[in-house]
Amino acid sequence: MARKANIAREEIHQACWDLLEKNSFPNIPRLADYFLQKDGRRCSNTTFLNAITEWEETYKEHQQNELSELNDVLLPVFKRFSREVTQNIGQLLDEKSSEIEQHQIRKQEATQSGYLSLSSALVELQDAYDALASKHQKLSSEAETLKQKSALNEQRYQEVMAQNAVLNSQIKQAQKDNTELRINLAQKEVDLAKQDNRLSQLSQENQKLIEAQQESKNAKAKDEAQQWQMMAKKLDELTNSMKTMQRKDRGSKQ
Repeated sequence: MARKANIAREEIHQACWDLLEKNSFPNIPRLADYFLQKDGRRCSNTTFLNAITEWEETYKEHQQNELSELNDVLLPVFKRFSREVTQNIGQLLDEKSSEIEQHQIRKQEATQSGYLSLSSALVELQDAYDALASKHQKLSSEAETLKQKSALNEQRYQEVMAQNAVLNSQIKQAQKDNTELRINLAQKEVDLAKQDNRLSQLSQENQKLIEAQQESKNAKAKDEAQQWQMMAKKLDELTNSMKTMQRKDRGSKQ
């Protein structure tokens, strides 16, 4: 269990410095956790608050002392830097002023010499303008010719497109007709195959009928022949019987 004991004010101040070195600014929860992790001791929040308040005053004095020392170190450096910057700026301003004066002098000289050569420059400019105007006129004429050719080509293109549209329509119609013809041809071929099959069946049936008819005819002829034979036999028997009876009658009369 954590020990309950008073924590001295100096210990709390040292704990504040330790937390600050760890980039954690002191407060009551952090101090309570600090001592709890260190040796398990606890104390009231009032004790922590009073100690933190005293430490903050010490910390402010420490910060002011550090700033004062830093100011003592940096102030001479800043002053020296300021002097050097001021000197450099003055030197640059002098150099720039001299350059501006020289530029102004050269500008005046150029202006004076420019008046002397203005006439020749105007002549050259006029010649250049005339050449450009002639070239512009030539280019305008060529552009107009190209425009007319472009319009003619556009007209021909539209005519070709119209012809292509008609041809495409005709091709589509021909393809449609061809498809219908193919379908009809396929149907005709199917019908023809059915007819061939039917004719084959009829031919087979006809052949069977002919064979059956021939068999029936042969059987009938055979039956008729047998009947004629039987009738001839009976007729012979009847004739023989009559002859026998006649002979008997003749014998009885004698």
